[in-house]
Amino acid sequence: MSWTLLPAAAAFAEYAADWDRLNGELYDAHPYFDSRFVGPLLKYFADGNERLCLYREQGVVRGAVILQAHGLGRWAIFRPSQAQVTAILVADAALLQSLLQALPGFAWSIEFHAVDPRYAPSFEPVRGQSIVFPHANTIGVVPESGFDAYWRERPKNLRSNIRRYFNRLEREAVGVELSCQRQAAAMADGVGRFGGLESAGWKGEAGTAVAADNVQGRFYTEVLANFAATGQAEICELSMDDQLAASRLLIGNPRMLVILKTAYDETLSRFAPGRLLLYRLLERELAENPERVVEFYTNATRDQAEWATFGAAIHSIQLFRSDYAIVAYTLFRTVKRQLRGSQRMRQPENATPPVEVRSCARLDEFPSGESPFGEFALNGNLDVSIDWFDLLQRQVYPDDADVRYYYLADHGRARAVLPLRRVRQGYLRKLEALSNYYTSLYSPLLGQGCDPLTVRHLLNAATRENHGAHMIYFAPMDPESPGYGVLLNELRASGWIPLTFFCFGNWFLKVRDGWEGYLRQRSVNLRSGIKRSTKKFIADGGALELIRDSAGVEAGIAAFAEVYSASWKKPEPYPDFVPALIRLLAANGMLRLGIARLRGRPVAAQLWMVGQGKASIYKLAYHQNFAAWSPGKVLTSFMMQQVIEGDRVEEVDFLIGDDPYKQAWMSDRRERRGIVAYNPRTLIGCALALKEIAGRRIGVALAAVRRCLRRLPEGQ
Repeated sequence: MSWTLLPAAAAFAEYAADWDRLNGELYDAHPYFDSRFVGPLLKYFADGNERLCLYREQGVVRGAVILQAHGLGRWAIFRPSQAQVTAILVADAALLQSLLQALPGFAWSIEFHAVDPRYAPSFEPVRGQSIVFPHANTIGVVPESGFDAYWRERPKNLRSNIRRYFNRLEREAVGVELSCQRQAAAMADGVGRFGGLESAGWKGEAGTAVAADNVQGRFYTEVLANFAATGQAEICELSMDDQLAASRLLIGNPRMLVILKTAYDETLSRFAPGRLLLYRLLERELAENPERVVEFYTNATRDQAEWATFGAAIHSIQLFRSDYAIVAYTLFRTVKRQLRGSQRMRQPENATPPVEVRSCARLDEFPSGESPFGEFALNGNLDVSIDWFDLLQRQVYPDDADVRYYYLADHGRARAVLPLRRVRQGYLRKLEALSNYYTSLYSPLLGQGCDPLTVRHLLNAATRENHGAHMIYFAPMDPESPGYGVLLNELRASGWIPLTFFCFGNWFLKVRDGWEGYLRQRSVNLRSGIKRSTKKFIADGGALELIRDSAGVEAGIAAFAEVYSASWKKPEPYPDFVPALIRLLAANGMLRLGIARLRGRPVAAQLWMVGQGKASIYKLAYHQNFAAWSPGKVLTSFMMQQVIEGDRVEEVDFLIGDDPYKQAWMSDRRERRGIVAYNPRTLIGCALALKEIAGRRIGVALAAVRRCLRRLPEGQ
């Protein structure tokens, strides 16, 4: 298994069959990735510096990508402007890390421009060594129920405008005709006519227009002829009184139609010929090809988006050799900006206009019914609910003026919320996650379909409002969660230096069988201990109670407090927090409060919560004077049976900590991690980052030395 690098322009034709096979296997023969498109790209726009990179397993090509060297260890995917998206023909993005090792010299970075995540490998396996930047927002039309239904669902303003243009044509007695050329021999003339439209407009003045005799014209003629040979290309033209008014170049396959380019006669703009052509084209396409998606592959304007039934983000992804390469790159960019006297952060190729980020200090400052955070109300998952942060602030930070909720609202509804605390320690300005030791997991609140760029706006606003904070700290987090990945990427993309760290181990159970099956998978000692202790507990007057709702919640809170005060645990620093949490869970149907009583006296208590197929064990305690009856073990087995048989949960989570006893009850372990990020645009942030990185490198070196010493024979 290895990578081979070949001169792309010379070698591509030889491997075109392998290229198309991979495109078919991975991306359903995407037209933009087809060798009939990529081959002409190399023929007309390559500069000779391109390398066809082939990955082989047992002699069979299993991966392919075309790269260009950009000097000083930087490489980028081959992408002339004619390619709106680019091909990464590998099933696993982790292979691209090995490609970095195979490139000549010391390659530390590959830039993948114009990546459509729908037709690309997932970069999750290399999330720690990559940065994702927004490139464009494309649109498309899925033909679900015919053109009439599609058109009825378009915005009223669009339908009104199209009707007005057709009425204008009728009033002025202008005849309209749609024609489509599909023969390979007709492509050259069609491209020539298309070029005539472009050359007569602003593109002609700018010198970027297609023409029959320029390199762009020859490229599109060849591509269209290639696809037309198999009936997969066409040039659709709209004529007005026998005058060419608009033209679109298209290629496709049975599942997708791609609009390559559009041109129209600007002297006829009062009729909007480009829009009318699109209307007629979609009318025909949705009738004749009900299984084919229409892909615009453009950075859509608001007007263009009105035609779409879906939108999709196109990314640019920078892959690094290691996380330390990212740090070095970030520091280099920061120094470069400082030398130029610029404080601006990197903007995407198609930068979006400024957005308004709002912030509030408390969640109760909004009038009743006008809160923008309704989407994040508690719905079975406490960690990613606005109710959790409200509870935490009310009980732990009621008078803290440095709590802030940063959010970006759309039509009065928050798309994402970043709950933070501002901390000042001497000269250090720090932003922290709104969390404390009551928090089992922290995450920003991300709305349905939230654009990750929204989180970048929130981070930048928080930084500005806090006078260029030196560091940001987020913990504890689930490294597999969307919020963790978004924060890590957007911190990097915003010019911060984020580093991850271990918080604690988390033991959990994947429920695969019923209660009896669960017991069979436990150790003999635990099974016999449960049986023996339960028998003794019941025989001596013990009883077990499960409180689920508000009916018995106050008595349950009193019993919980009595047990907790008599346990080995330290008194709660915020005594009202757990009672308030219990009431919140009860009101939302998530409460599972277990009480073990011995002769009527509470001797063990456990606070569990259930939602979205998961049971989480939040707090547990037992009375030390009754340890001989093992009330904690008896109550845990009772609660476990209830959630497995009664609630039919798919997972049981022991939340925080690597305590040895948890391993006996659970089946798997995972890690919870945190992110600490430093601002290299400030002297203090840069110094702290360098100190942290140096400390980590020294720690790695010392660990290596200790491993070597352990391997030495005794006496040496």
